[in-house]
Amino acid sequence: MLVAKAINTDTRVLSTTDSKVEAREHMERIGVNNLPVVDAETHKLTGHISMEVLQSVADNERLIGDFELVEPIKIFSNQHLFHAIRLMLEYELHLLPVIDDEWIFKGIIEKEQVLESLSKMLNLTEYGSIITVRLNHQDFTLSEVVQLIEAEGGKILGITVETPNAEKKQYEVSIKLNLQDVSRVASALRRYGYTILTEAESESTNIDLETRADELLKFMDM
Repeated sequence: MLVAKAINTDTRVLSTTDSKVEAREHMERIGVNNLPVVDAETHKLTGHISMEVLQSVADNERLIGDFELVEPIKIFSNQHLFHAIRLMLEYELHLLPVIDDEWIFKGIIEKEQVLESLSKMLNLTEYGSIITVRLNHQDFTLSEVVQLIEAEGGKILGITVETPNAEKKQYEVSIKLNLQDVSRVASALRRYGYTILTEAESESTNIDLETRADELLKFMDM
């Protein structure tokens, strides 16, 4: 999913013509500690400013455009949503400004929208079952796994991959299927030497994909 499909144009950010008081009140109203700043004339993203910087200046009438703004953390509308998620996690952002190739401000992505979009991409609300397969690092390929699943009548609704670290040399791939009973799929995979970690219905194991999504969006609780 591209960022353009998840843009929120309703939430107001800051303008270079806003005063310090207006900016501070707006941050307090929407519950954030920093906001992007857009040039009032060109509508281009010019930077962002924090509550800490605003409070360090005594002049309440000082305009945001007169502050020294920080280089903006932004994303382009034609980038993938996964890149937006990475930026939000890396910088602990609750919202991320979206721009076009000319740096014209198009809107923002909020954490709630990211979670909703991620849920749709992973088909978390669709009925089905989850099977988790362990793959060796040197043999990592999904093509054979997909072929075996489809040969048993299964259709893949969503996939998550846990990347191995230095100690853990194997991938763990959780696959959501449209099947209520995945025993035939599991048996077929085992016949080809795959290690199956879980195989159960969605009512009891949807938490697997949901937990991975929650970990990816841990900033939701910040």
